[in-house]
Amino acid sequence: MSKIILVTGATGTLGSRLVKYHLDQGDRVIGLSRCDHKIKNFPIKHDNLFWCMGDIRNNLDSVLPSNGINVVYHCAASKHVDFGEMFPEQYHDVNYTGTINLFKKVNCQRFVFFSTDKAVLPVNFYGMSKAMAEIYLRSMKRSSNRHVDIFRWGNIVGSQGSAIHGWIKQINEGYANITHKDMTRFWLKIDDAVEFATRDDHDRNADVLIHPHIKSASIVDFVAAIAECMGIDKFEFRVTGIRPGEKIHEHLKSDHDSCIRSDTAEKYTHDELLGLVGPIVSQYIGGGK
Repeated sequence: MSKIILVTGATGTLGSRLVKYHLDQGDRVIGLSRCDHKIKNFPIKHDNLFWCMGDIRNNLDSVLPSNGINVVYHCAASKHVDFGEMFPEQYHDVNYTGTINLFKKVNCQRFVFFSTDKAVLPVNFYGMSKAMAEIYLRSMKRSSNRHVDIFRWGNIVGSQGSAIHGWIKQINEGYANITHKDMTRFWLKIDDAVEFATRDDHDRNADVLIHPHIKSASIVDFVAAIAECMGIDKFEFRVTGIRPGEKIHEHLKSDHDSCIRSDTAEKYTHDELLGLVGPIVSQYIGGGK
């Protein structure tokens, strides 16, 4: 039986993939975005795709229906750590207040929220705004008995604004900027993220859901894999220094007895890293930016 699906941030990397997935399933999809340019140029045209232009920070009464939606995927967010430090009020309004607005507005069967490893032991405003949204949704889950899934993960490989694209350009010029040589991060393929998020058999008692196969890699190894996929073996790392709000290692859990840190988690092997970044490098170099 087909469902009615709402995707916020529907023109982004994860949002657009969720739109495509549910259209392929025969569902009706409502895409919410604040960018008219991205809506107009969205690559998928489908009779079951309906667009709403709006901002989750604002009153959504004139934009979205209150009832009839089965599943909400809340992808919309402000995500760059450095901009969060510069414009904390904006990040609060988008990531926290916007989540509250959406949850109150849409009375759905399942509300899916995409969080971040930066919400764990947060040291930057982006992480703090996501952590506050997590706490709010856990509270609402207990008090409203609504089905709420909170997914927490690290970097989606090749997402819009990804550092990969910048590194490709730099490596072509003989260098790659990194902030710290010991830095590690969690990485996940977009296909794995979509497959995990669209499942409806997750433990409903879990506060947060973490992909069971998420792995980490050092930034040095990650960038070296990009260069290898480009066929370049000579370039230099330029260490620029840790930026405000940035950690050397991220965490996926805050329970210190069973904490998963990006430097202690299972690592991607060399071949796995090549398989992780290779398709993104090929797409970028081939003009599919």
